[in-house]
Amino acid sequence: MSDSKKVIISESMFKRLVVESMLNEADMGKSDIEKIVRDLLKNDRQVKNDMDKRVRELVAASVNKLFMTLWQRRNFYENEIKKG
Repeated sequence: MSDSKKVIISESMFKRLVVESMLNEADMGKSDIEKIVRDLLKNDRQVKNDMDKRVRELVAASVNKLFMTLWQRRNFYENEIKKG
């Protein structure tokens, strides 16, 4: 019988190991990748437009969630305002 052992790792740890492995194979460092991404974002109009669109979607969803939460808890602050 072999002495192999089963190791359980989290998904995030697996992703990090895969990224590190790919960087080692490509002989690139994290700073090299960051520079490439920064240059791409700075110079590519389509990427900028896609990022802007995604940011707007996230902001709209966040504001929506905020107003929904405020509406659901309106009794909490309405009573305090009416008392004051």
